[in-house]
Amino acid sequence: MSADADLDRIIDAATRLFAELGFDGTSPRLIADAAGVDPATVDRLTGGKTELYRKVMRRATDAEKRAVGGAVGDFTPTRQGVERLVDRYLDFYAAHPEYLGLWLHRRTGDAADTADLDELYVRPRLGGVAEALREAVPGDIDLDLTIWTFPWVISGFLSQRALGTRTGAESDTDGPYRNISPDELERFRAHLHTLLERMLTLPDGADR
Repeated sequence: MSADADLDRIIDAATRLFAELGFDGTSPRLIADAAGVDPATVDRLTGGKTELYRKVMRRATDAEKRAVGGAVGDFTPTRQGVERLVDRYLDFYAAHPEYLGLWLHRRTGDAADTADLDELYVRPRLGGVAEALREAVPGDIDLDLTIWTFPWVISGFLSQRALGTRTGAESDTDGPYRNISPDELERFRAHLHTLLERMLTLPDGADR
């Protein structure tokens, strides 16, 4: 098997383990076993555990950019523009809970020696959107905190069961991530749209 194929399997295995156990809870041996290679191969192809973690986070961020990028590139400071952006963000993390797990672990102080990744990947994500909205929202709104409210709420919903939405066997999941039904996701999406409308009071766009 080629080195590129080995590296892909190592990154895939590391992504799953870092998402489930965190960087600090994942050993190089666990990664090697999950990828079906020896630890020396992991070290040789990745440069070590920390560099492998950086590769995992870069892949996760690139995947998010591809999924959300159109809504950012064509963003307009209107209700529809913000809804489109939030919808794509929600759909991406609902479909890729392993990437959500990476960010949730970081919020607990995991991988503390890679704090620079937050400046590289987290803060720039919504900075341009905030600037585009600043003249369109009422002056009494703390726009920065309002914008960050949505990733916080989305990650909370996707990682915790909403009270009163599902019961019994329907709530069971085979893995470490919650199993969300299409109806539950759409109920939450409608809730997000209401929050957006009430918090930002943006004008309608041409595509209303």
